[in-house]
Amino acid sequence: MTERRMRAMVVHEPGGPEALQPAELPVPQPGPGEVRLRVAYAGMNPVDAMLRRARLEWMPVRYPFTPGIEHTGVVEAVGEGVDAALVGARVLSRVSFGGYAEHSLAPAAALVRLPDGMSLAVGAAYRGCSATAWYALHGATRVKAGDRVLVHSAAGAVGAMAMQIARDAGAKVCGLAGGPAKVAFARGLLADPAGEVFDYLQPDWPAQARAFTGAGGFDIILDGNGGAAAAANHGLVGVLGRIVHLGATAGAPAATVPTPQLIAGSYSIGGMTLRAVEAKMGAVADPIILREVLAGRWRVPVSEVVPLAEVAALHARLEARQVMGRALIEVGGEAGGR
Repeated sequence: MTERRMRAMVVHEPGGPEALQPAELPVPQPGPGEVRLRVAYAGMNPVDAMLRRARLEWMPVRYPFTPGIEHTGVVEAVGEGVDAALVGARVLSRVSFGGYAEHSLAPAAALVRLPDGMSLAVGAAYRGCSATAWYALHGATRVKAGDRVLVHSAAGAVGAMAMQIARDAGAKVCGLAGGPAKVAFARGLLADPAGEVFDYLQPDWPAQARAFTGAGGFDIILDGNGGAAAAANHGLVGVLGRIVHLGATAGAPAATVPTPQLIAGSYSIGGMTLRAVEAKMGAVADPIILREVLAGRWRVPVSEVVPLAEVAALHARLEARQVMGRALIEVGGEAGGR
């Protein structure tokens, strides 16, 4: 019997975007508790780019590896112990890699079934960013009506969803984005005349942000950007405010703030990653997120779709901070995923 082969983009050794190389691999066979997906789309998750460079110590991978931690597809085969009725289901996989290939393996217990009315494309983009934002606001910071919320990287996927979730919780929302195009993109997603988005490339953005609060400071600051701009958070947070770092796409934030400064300012600093905090798939946040996304109240920021062969160029643009929202990589597409 001829071995089935599949297209993939593989990282053989850590490196830049050029480390992503086309390959033909054997179609994998699902083991106990696993399913095999016919991949439709993969989301351009920053985790894939960071692991390509081996920059996530808390999430090591073995090389060579096929990125694509967040991807959708259709179940085409099941392993031992998995209900065969799952074959044909449209699902999202976001706890195992392999989305940069025509077929992937995933633990059956970790799949999210996509509801009727949600495309495979939106399915690949909606959950990771929405759940990160939801847990940051309703878990790590416990947002409430009237809170003043500052969201860094507001034109990014997590930032865009965080603005909408905070807005619908009754908060007064301010976003930060780099450059006029990103500011316009973020404002369109926030869609709130009481909110605002400022350009953090302008030197006076901290003064603009503080004026937005009425000089009282922010109750919640969500920072997935890090870098040099993170230092300004400490002059913008209000009394009993909370700064939560969700990532560092612009580089590691400044050194840890001395405890006496936290005491004197009466604020706190924390961090969060979805992988550590989310409950079992389908619990707590999932029904809420699906309801709001399907109703169109929370708009998933899909900005572009590129073919699998162009994924290295997409990684390069992501690292150059030229990607807005969540870009998608088309593998089998809507038709190929069915």
